[in-house]
Amino acid sequence: GIVDYYPTELVITALAGTPLHEVQALLAAQSQQFAFEPRDLRALLGVTGAETLGGLICANLSGPRRFVAGAVRDHLLGFRAVSGRGEIFKSGGRVVKNVTGYDLSKLVVGSFGTLAILSEVTLRVTPRPAETGTLIVPDVEIDGVAAMFEAASQVGPLTGGTYLASGALTGLRHLVGNVRTAVALRFEGDTALAAAQVAHERIGAADPLILETDTSLELWAAIRDLVPLIGISGNLWRVSLRRTALSPFIDGIELPDAAPMIADWAGGQIWFGESRGVDVRARLRAAAGQDGHATLIRADERMPTVNSVFQPQSPAIAALSQRIKQHFDPKGILNRGRLYAEY
Repeated sequence: GIVDYYPTELVITALAGTPLHEVQALLAAQSQQFAFEPRDLRALLGVTGAETLGGLICANLSGPRRFVAGAVRDHLLGFRAVSGRGEIFKSGGRVVKNVTGYDLSKLVVGSFGTLAILSEVTLRVTPRPAETGTLIVPDVEIDGVAAMFEAASQVGPLTGGTYLASGALTGLRHLVGNVRTAVALRFEGDTALAAAQVAHERIGAADPLILETDTSLELWAAIRDLVPLIGISGNLWRVSLRRTALSPFIDGIELPDAAPMIADWAGGQIWFGESRGVDVRARLRAAAGQDGHATLIRADERMPTVNSVFQPQSPAIAALSQRIKQHFDPKGILNRGRLYAEY
């Protein structure tokens, strides 16, 4: 349930088990939202049940706006939790400037419940934009995508930049048209449609398509929840890397043109499916480089996943991670093995 909600102060506090849709409905009634655009991956992963606010935080599910608005961890102001020692503790608070101590909010986000059990969370909210406009640029080659994102960001408030490969356009053609590939550029605010038109003129693409608010919202909900990847067989990967490294990465893993692939966060996060029975783990992680990491989100049932789900850690980072786990959960009772097999 909701503990406190202060629309004028843009802050909400709720118990961690509160269904996310209840929180979002309450925010929508006040024309507010979570700026990090929570992803709903239930259909993609084939699971049912309500998403919870605590689950969202523990899984760090940030959507398309993340590259400009920040991730879940940037909007978590404070929390109350129970450690593996059985100790109740809290971090942060509703008013950040009055809080002292370590910023543990950054630590628990994305920890998948391996450090503590959240009981109450406080998050920052933002006003919903009055208008949304999306420029669809068709048939873009991968080596030109980064420059297109850069050019669009100079036009106005670019809040969405996504490349859709040919294998990821199924189910979206009623929105983007009959194209081979597509780049979607989203603008939000009072002049969003005008910004989309200016972006078209600056980029100079042929046969552009500008989506107004309602169709823009439909498209970005599908991108947010990775609807084009639902139902694909084989392994499903999520790769995070420097936005400028998109084209070299795709070339490095030799991804087929027809592969189901979405490059979100203006090229900073890639989701793609492998063919069934194909294993590209070594090539994939080598291409991601030292600055990136690749996570196996869903595995082919025939693929061994021990020690292969997350990017391998360096010895120094692994030792630090184990010390943090030992401090919060010395007996290893909280989701042991959920992140790494050894802790």
